[in-house]
Amino acid sequence: MALRSELGSARPTLGAFSVAGYPDLRSGVETLVAFARSGATVLEVGAPAVDPWLDGPVIAAAHRRALRGGEGVNTTLETVRQVSSLSDKPVITMMYWATVLAHGPERMAHELASAGAAGCLVPDVPPASARAWAMAAGEGGIAAPLLASRGIALGEMSATCQAATGFIYAPAAVGQRTGYSAGIDLDELASFVGAARRVAPATPVLTGIGISTPELAAAVVGQCGVAGVVIGSPLVRALGDGGLERAVPVVERFAASINQVRVG
Repeated sequence: MALRSELGSARPTLGAFSVAGYPDLRSGVETLVAFARSGATVLEVGAPAVDPWLDGPVIAAAHRRALRGGEGVNTTLETVRQVSSLSDKPVITMMYWATVLAHGPERMAHELASAGAAGCLVPDVPPASARAWAMAAGEGGIAAPLLASRGIALGEMSATCQAATGFIYAPAAVGQRTGYSAGIDLDELASFVGAARRVAPATPVLTGIGISTPELAAAVVGQCGVAGVVIGSPLVRALGDGGLERAVPVVERFAASINQVRVG
């Protein structure tokens, strides 16, 4: 299924994240395919990075473990290739700008598209490079979701939202890394999402970072105007604690919770 079709559906989107090659290539592929079968509607593949600055300790540890098994970009491309052949859910990657630059933006976009990726979320692309990256991604055949920070000037936020393709990623928690679980202000998030939708009305908004429980996910979908949520740390933590037997029920609980809520 194309990313546009999934995000345009009436049901809330549940993005499920894991790091490519965690704990190894084969298990990482099996994990993402299992997430798709358990209710995830978009699969997000994290490219292993030496400095995953946006990620808290749980996901950062997964990055380190994955890098022991091979080079990050190659592991990511092979993971995307296998997962996209085994699942009909759209597969996107989450990749830091340093990785994209080192590989070459145009080359990265083409290779991801050839592997079957629907998009590549780069959370730290500099605002001055956002539009050029989105154009390179589009020419390569993938979407370029962008992270719209909640602590920046309105003009910069607007430019980021307008450059994004596929979706806009709006952090639920302000100034936090993945794994944050101390609660979020739903009214503030709804206000920010509303601002993003006004400047880019045709682009869906997804949120993550701080969505720590199924109940909170449902509240966010119901009250904040997002098309869905992306879950990372709860899944990676469960994988580390007990593998798929522990992680799959977490996906199922998040899916069941948000599917009871009407999008919008």
